[in-house]
Amino acid sequence: MKKVFVYLFLVVIFLSLTACNLTKQFGNPSDPSTVSTLAMQTVQALATEQAFSTMVANATEVSNLPTIIVVEQTSPALNTPVTPEFVAPTNTPVPTFTQMPMDKATFVKDVTFPDNTVIASATVFTKTWRLKNDGQTTWTADYELIFSSGNAMEGNAANKIGVNVKPGETIDLSIDLKSPTNPGEYKGEWMLRTPGGKIFGVGEKADKAFWVIIKVENYQSEGVPSEIYPLDFVAKICNAQWKSNYSVVRIPCDTDKSMTKAYVAVLSKPKLENGYLDDERTIHMHLEGDSGSWIQGFYPAFLIKDGAFFSTVVGCLDGSKSCNVTISLDARIDGGNPVNLGKWVETYDEKLTKIDVDLSSYAGKNVEFILGISNRSNVISDVFWLVPRVVQ
Repeated sequence: MKKVFVYLFLVVIFLSLTACNLTKQFGNPSDPSTVSTLAMQTVQALATEQAFSTMVANATEVSNLPTIIVVEQTSPALNTPVTPEFVAPTNTPVPTFTQMPMDKATFVKDVTFPDNTVIASATVFTKTWRLKNDGQTTWTADYELIFSSGNAMEGNAANKIGVNVKPGETIDLSIDLKSPTNPGEYKGEWMLRTPGGKIFGVGEKADKAFWVIIKVENYQSEGVPSEIYPLDFVAKICNAQWKSNYSVVRIPCDTDKSMTKAYVAVLSKPKLENGYLDDERTIHMHLEGDSGSWIQGFYPAFLIKDGAFFSTVVGCLDGSKSCNVTISLDARIDGGNPVNLGKWVETYDEKLTKIDVDLSSYAGKNVEFILGISNRSNVISDVFWLVPRVVQ
């Protein structure tokens, strides 16, 4: 309100000063030009007055408006570039891939029928592998030995292992097979399978099979030599009567050359289990089948003189790693019951056994010698009798 009174007071003073100056400035008021000029100035003065009156009125109206309260607002932040603060990089751990527990086997050994074992045609045999659980899971009884490829040899396509095998433990897995009829080399590959159907085997990635390899051959023997000792068991091989728990024992003089589970043959250059290649006449005895299977050769009676003795070297032939037999020497004295002259256990241990039996106590008597072997386990055994003879 004080501002309004100030404006009015200034207007009054202005008008008073204007009135006083009109006479001095424009001269006689009766002069027509002076009157015109005065009139124009009067109009301007009135217009100015009117303008001030309007301003005062407007000011008065504004003063009567309600007070507006201005709320202070925060201005939005300008997009001013901000210098980023340097943060040293950190080594963010890389996620580690968690591998699923792995089934894996490791081949330990052929318990029976090592590679390239010679087997008679149409022969049932039991192949056994020793495997180690080198995986991270326990093989349950429902895990299976399964045929993979090659020749199945009439074996069952799937066979439950029947026991639990923890990681680090070993198991002997066996399967009954039958050798083919025709001669040749045969290979069958086998693997393992989980109850969930996952197939695995041996090797770094557990994706390799283990196998059985056999050879089916026709019977073979070298020619029978002539006698060079008083009683030459190699030269007299066809004069002996050969018997076995099997119905047929093949001998060198047979015209039938089909392979059998039990046979005897002549070797002139036998390779022994210690790797030595000999050059003396030898009887080769081949026997396969269950524990307790046997073969014997009954030689004709021979008159023993004073100082006579029986001599030979026995063992397993090279390559017959499953060989496990009892070797026996028996005799019938003057047609009586057999008398055992000695027994020796032979395995594939690269050791040979020398046999010398004094026959002096049988001087003047007719003695029928019996050479024999018997299997001590379910294996194939190839045994040699190196230069078996009676010297007197």
